[in-house]
Amino acid sequence: MSENMEANLLLEFLNRMPGVSMCGRIDPVTGGAAWRLFTAKAAALYEVSEAEARADPVALLGSVLPEDRARVDEQTAVASVAGATMAWTARVRRADGGIRWLETQTTFVHEADGAVGWYTQAFDVTERKQLEEQLVASERARAQADALHRAVIDALPVGVTALDTAGRFLVYNVAQQRMSGSLTSEAAGVDMMNVFGVFRADGVTPFPDAEMPIARAMAGEDSPEGEMVLRNAALQSERRLSVRARPLRDGDGNLVAALAVSQDITEQRLMETEILARNEALAASEVAKAALIDRLRYAIDELSNPILEVWDDVLVMPIIGVVDSRRTADMVQRLLAEVTRTQARFVIVDVTGVEIVDTKTADHLIKLTRKVEIVGARCVLTGIRPAVAETLVDIGVDFGRLATLRNLKHGLREALRVGRREREADRTLWQDDADQGAKPQSRPT
Repeated sequence: MSENMEANLLLEFLNRMPGVSMCGRIDPVTGGAAWRLFTAKAAALYEVSEAEARADPVALLGSVLPEDRARVDEQTAVASVAGATMAWTARVRRADGGIRWLETQTTFVHEADGAVGWYTQAFDVTERKQLEEQLVASERARAQADALHRAVIDALPVGVTALDTAGRFLVYNVAQQRMSGSLTSEAAGVDMMNVFGVFRADGVTPFPDAEMPIARAMAGEDSPEGEMVLRNAALQSERRLSVRARPLRDGDGNLVAALAVSQDITEQRLMETEILARNEALAASEVAKAALIDRLRYAIDELSNPILEVWDDVLVMPIIGVVDSRRTADMVQRLLAEVTRTQARFVIVDVTGVEIVDTKTADHLIKLTRKVEIVGARCVLTGIRPAVAETLVDIGVDFGRLATLRNLKHGLREALRVGRREREADRTLWQDDADQGAKPQSRPT
């Protein structure tokens, strides 16, 4: 095969290679560069005309962006003096204004005549660089999303814990650290009772690991809300938590982790306890106040409805204020008891202090007098004011057989008159019994 054919075959081979291969030398006298092997493919790769590239090998670098060209020139100068191999990646401005990334490897060789030979292979790595940039942007976006996700979880007012099937903490946010203590993933896979100090709601009974909400979620169960107490060295004081957990599954339904959400209810329970204690104290106070009110009411009733024994067998009960059902019942009870105790024959109910007497009040008074008469004492009503009398007549109140007198003075006079008449009748009866030979039990005075 002739040399010409070999040269053509070599050029064909180089043109079909994925990259661009070329070589040249730097004259030791002039310092100029000249080609030893050059293809049109190189000019197209570097975005320069073939004529410019053939005339001056350095022209290939004319399209390299200035911010990359300085670095390339510096590396070339060092490698050519040292006779070493250099590699660089730089950006080339395309004719359409776009950017092409080139990756080049050049080996410099010091020749016997003092010249420096160089052998270069260059590749278009634009697509790879674009993919790398996209990957970097994707990683940056993912990192930002992760940071935002983490910031959102840490900003939540509730505790969030995620535990994978290997017992590692995937999530353990700031709120959970405040509630449970700043424990790291090193605590995973150990006895949670001993590490976290978990007790049942009574604060005494240890909370079994298998019954904890997150453990039940790891078993595939949606755990109901549970209350627990935590005491450990990482906490300044015990915390009371309300915890709920659920299993996390992948797209195929496989269990991959458990998620627990905790709410600190320490202050809530303390407040509930305080409110309960205050309610109990208030209830006790209300009972005491009610008893005191009853005693005061009884005392007031006694003061407003005193029962006075003004003469032998004569009782007076002045009434002051409003006469209602409750007060009437109390007056009846006290008056009947006093009539029985004193064996009184005459009772004066004075209503001078009653300013309003309506149908209902009159009914109460009539029933009061009738009950007194049933136990054997005569009862009269005194002190009805003229204005009250007019009102009673206008509304048609009928006192029936009830005796009424002008005032307490007339009532006492009537009581004395009735008493004197009854004593005279007793003497006459005693004398008749004596005349008939009967032995009287006692003689009336």
